[in-house]
Amino acid sequence: MATPHQPPSLSILILYNRVESVIKGEALDILAEQETARVARELCAGLRRLGHRVECVGVFDDVAAALAPYTPAEWLIFNLCEGLAGDPAQEALVPPILEARGFTYTGAPGQVLAACQNKALAKERLIAHGLPTPAYAVLSSPAERCDVPLPALVKPVSEDGSLGISAESVVRDPAALAARVTYILKRYNQPALVEEFIAGREFNQAVWGNDPPEALPSAEIDYRAIADPLQRLCTYEAKWVEDSPAYAQTPAVCPAPIQPKLRERLVQTAVAAYRLMGCRDYARVDMRERDGVPLILEINPNPTLASDAGFLRAARAAGYDQARMAERIARFALARR
Repeated sequence: MATPHQPPSLSILILYNRVESVIKGEALDILAEQETARVARELCAGLRRLGHRVECVGVFDDVAAALAPYTPAEWLIFNLCEGLAGDPAQEALVPPILEARGFTYTGAPGQVLAACQNKALAKERLIAHGLPTPAYAVLSSPAERCDVPLPALVKPVSEDGSLGISAESVVRDPAALAARVTYILKRYNQPALVEEFIAGREFNQAVWGNDPPEALPSAEIDYRAIADPLQRLCTYEAKWVEDSPAYAQTPAVCPAPIQPKLRERLVQTAVAAYRLMGCRDYARVDMRERDGVPLILEINPNPTLASDAGFLRAARAAGYDQARMAERIARFALARR
């Protein structure tokens, strides 16, 4: 029983996607997909230590069957599903299933996940509302005309977690551009997003809450160990392969060593993007700075909450450990019940 100063304990069902193989991309991409199970176990253990009743359920492709033993009046769902049947594109299909069965769940609704995963659509919205983002084009063929100035960054138009991004992703001439677009089309089965390469400092801004959203301490990716400015990039290896040189050469610093004016701009830009895209409970906005102006690279609703990842790094800088962070996110969602 809760004391007068202690909120009541929660019944939390941590729902995550089980991944057996990837259906596109590189074999190594499975590292990002399988991390979700590890995060689910971490959150489960931490929330139990805080006194909550917690169950952890993995789902491959049948969300309804996974939920059958649970009632929405009793259980709050902590939604960690980042796809179904090995396909990250199906992430947005999970929230409507939860809603149809009456469950309250953490994080963004399906339409927000879909809009943010489609980087071109997200950029259209940002530009329409006056929020800065690098110039871009979407190419469905290496022969298509591209007016984005080189050097440029080439990546899949609808992936997250740095999938499809490597040292070859920054192209400096038309031949390299055509080759990289071809790679994305063949390997990831989708158009390529060609984005102006911004050579300035790179920041992650975590935001959480709803009424109103609150910015956590800003983080910066430290690229000083990489001499070539065009290789200062958060590649897939830098994010996921812990024994790689890229991982070692791209540490994150939080709180970031920045002047108050830049910090204010990062926060204002990130919170505006969070609101515009309809994010809920928690998200991370990735930006690069040019002439003191933060340009939005991506908006990441439901970012990973792993013990070594950016959102938790920011939460720790604000005084939360992983369990308390997850508890607060759960209570943000509970307020909607």
